[in-house]
Amino acid sequence: MLSRLVGIALLGLGVVYLTVACESLPGFLGGEAGHTSPRTGLGIVAVFFAVAVAVGLFVTRRRPPSTPHQP
Repeated sequence: MLSRLVGIALLGLGVVYLTVACESLPGFLGGEAGHTSPRTGLGIVAVFFAVAVAVGLFVTRRRPPSTPHQP
């Protein structure tokens, strides 16, 4: 559950970093006055980690045990 929330938060943060101009970001997200381009590098890194969390969740998903096959 927590890893899903982390993945969603990273994906949201990545989208914000990729679309919002740097000067429009709040200070705790690294906003700087006068910079009009988005923080593309940080956005790509955040989206990458969000995808990594999603793949990790998919790979570690447990299947219910199956019954043994009897001839």
